[in-house]
Amino acid sequence: MSIDRLLEQGKIHRFKATQDEIKKSLEIAERDLSVAEKIFQDDLDWCFSIGYNAIFQACRAYMFSLGYRPTSTEAHKAVFEFMEATIEQPYKDMITYFDRARRKRHRTIYNEVGLVSKEEAKQLLQMAKDFITEMGKRLKK
Repeated sequence: MSIDRLLEQGKIHRFKATQDEIKKSLEIAERDLSVAEKIFQDDLDWCFSIGYNAIFQACRAYMFSLGYRPTSTEAHKAVFEFMEATIEQPYKDMITYFDRARRKRHRTIYNEVGLVSKEEAKQLLQMAKDFITEMGKRLKK
């Protein structure tokens, strides 16, 4: 998927974000990662879901910095399609993993309890931490 294709399909649109909007989205990512880590022992489903949201917010910050934002329809899916089109390896593989996490998160929020294992939550948190750190470095340049 290319940026042009995402624009044509109405999944994203051009957006001139302020530095403050980019910063706030990254701050939300950092806050959510911290909360997810704190509840790791108490609720794996919510830990996974909040960890996922941290990733989503970091992706939005990156997307904003490039001059785009998702439309409201299928915003989560559009963000990961955008990331797949714009980011290089090894982060492209991470985005593929995060997109799978998006679908699992949907199931944990709306359909099933106890779906996330301790190992899955731990893996997501570590990848989220690495990814958010990288996005923070990129966005502060």
